[in-house]
Amino acid sequence: MTLTPRSREEQLEQLVAKAPKDLAPERDLWLTIEKRMDKPLSPKADVSKHSRPLWPQWAMAAAILLAVFFGYQYQGITPTTQNTAQQAPKDSDKALQTLLTQIATMHQGQVDALEHTPNALIWQTRHLSAPLEQGLEELRRAGAQIYQALQANPTDKQLWQLWLWVQQRELELLQQGQKLPIKNSTQGNTL
Repeated sequence: MTLTPRSREEQLEQLVAKAPKDLAPERDLWLTIEKRMDKPLSPKADVSKHSRPLWPQWAMAAAILLAVFFGYQYQGITPTTQNTAQQAPKDSDKALQTLLTQIATMHQGQVDALEHTPNALIWQTRHLSAPLEQGLEELRRAGAQIYQALQANPTDKQLWQLWLWVQQRELELLQQGQKLPIKNSTQGNTL
């Protein structure tokens, strides 16, 4: 037996009408409340609020003050620190220039080692080695142009990434060239 929405509403209204208008406690609670209000606060309750140690709050405030003080101390710009601030980029540029030169020298050493290994004999046919040699030349030209741009602007992160990528590709092409079949004029010497 299902009830229609209308009959449910009527049943709910009947139950609400039968419910008592207010609820009274089983016993009178006001006397207990009055007694508690007249009582002075217990010493335990008063001490518990003030007995919490304040040193963590003071320590945190002191740490913040020290941090702010030293922050302003190190960031304060005076005429002598202005000169140092202007020299700092020049010093970092010099360091980057030195790093640039060292990486270029190291890369050239790797290229020389790959080109002068005993396995690097004459690559076999021209149709296999021509694309490889062309790719190496393009990478070397691009590397030289990027190197010049880096000398002018050594703080450019994207140029650094591009230059290192070009160097890596050049080394990979040289390694691929060593895997090409070699032209051997004497037959029977290979195993």
